[in-house]
Amino acid sequence: MDYTNKNILVLGAGTSGIGAAITASAVGGRVILNDNKEIALSSKDGQELSRAGVRVITGRQDNSLLDGTDIIIVSPGIPLTIPILVEAAKRQIPIIGEVELAYQVAKAPILAVTGTNGKTTTTMLLGAVLKEAGYPICIGGNIGDSLSEQVMTVPANGYVVAEVSSYQLETCHTFHPKGAIVLNITPDHLQRHKTMAAYQKAKETIFANQTGSDFTVLNVDDTIVATMQERTQGHVLLISQKQKVSDGAYFADNTCYAVRQGQAEAVITTADIHLPGQHNIENILAVIALTFALGVPVALIKKAIAAFKSVEHRIEYVATIKQVKYYNDSKATNTDSAIKALEAFNGQVFLIAGGHDKMTPLADFMKEVKKRTKGIILIGEAAERFEKAAKEAGVDRIWRAESMHGAVVLGSELARAGDVVLLSPACSSFDWYSCFEERGDDFKKEVKELEAKVKGGR
Repeated sequence: MDYTNKNILVLGAGTSGIGAAITASAVGGRVILNDNKEIALSSKDGQELSRAGVRVITGRQDNSLLDGTDIIIVSPGIPLTIPILVEAAKRQIPIIGEVELAYQVAKAPILAVTGTNGKTTTTMLLGAVLKEAGYPICIGGNIGDSLSEQVMTVPANGYVVAEVSSYQLETCHTFHPKGAIVLNITPDHLQRHKTMAAYQKAKETIFANQTGSDFTVLNVDDTIVATMQERTQGHVLLISQKQKVSDGAYFADNTCYAVRQGQAEAVITTADIHLPGQHNIENILAVIALTFALGVPVALIKKAIAAFKSVEHRIEYVATIKQVKYYNDSKATNTDSAIKALEAFNGQVFLIAGGHDKMTPLADFMKEVKKRTKGIILIGEAAERFEKAAKEAGVDRIWRAESMHGAVVLGSELARAGDVVLLSPACSSFDWYSCFEERGDDFKKEVKELEAKVKGGR
């Protein structure tokens, strides 16, 4: 799409919206950045937007903003059902997201990662392998800085590595990644998508425009993802921990194998992997499958994986205090992700869970809580419903905390040597915090303060 002299309205003045506004201006657009809330921009953001010639309007969002608008770029957190977007659709004004903009202005091919869980770890590991192989890269999308700004810095011989969420994919139309990874599909974000069918459809946008010269990595162990082989035109690379595959990657005898046309090559054993949990084998296999298909030598793939540690907020080790280990898994914003975290430990876990309730079913989750924990500490808006579900599942050691400080202190009082205190909320963060990163940082702060207090003997 040619943005030259187009009137562009960017909705949402967060990181994604600010980046999209600056990028749209850089490629010739006349840009208005709008947010319905009053936004106090940082001096840095304000100066960059001013230099880019972006007009900023916050504190209102009425239909007059649509007059003369040629294109709308919407931030992923904004539902497409808000009044101004409903009116824009009636006026047939194109509505795209920042990921679509990034694709349209990128010089380098995009490698995109989606799934309900594991996206961030897989994306960061994919970037690490490509960097080890010497490619110029950027990493963004649903993590880090604005993707559309970053893609402008990557030359054609590099790669753009993008984590893409269902929210971002539902505003993609021409998005065409060279490589697409779909890890898993479990119930999530149903308050936005309403049905699993709609959620799955949004996820499948990742490969909707692929051709036979592109790669689609699919986890055949996931029943929903396995069916996607029928709907992609990309060259399918399968990954599995349960069976051998003829093209892609699989796990057997504690070893990850890369496979091309039935010929398997050992890449790395579990002895050299430093990511806890069986779910991380899934993430590693996806990276192996795609990078091997792209021509990265096995030795470099192994070197990068062996050097890789857990990403921040995803089963992130924080400290050991009185022989009790504390882990921050704030990124576990749904029950499936929290179950995977519990599976990474041996059952000696005091789980801190709760937050803004997504209203997903809890029965299976609480069965795992009963089986894999020594008790659960509940926080946030979801505490009451979680407690009811826990009791119905037979969990009999349940506590409540009214703050993260209270939860960490309670965990320290309950745990004994060899135990783990794990923050894995199975909820979004939007009751007490603005994002899961803020929640995880608060947990780490409280643990570090506890550690300092214990070391100080106070």
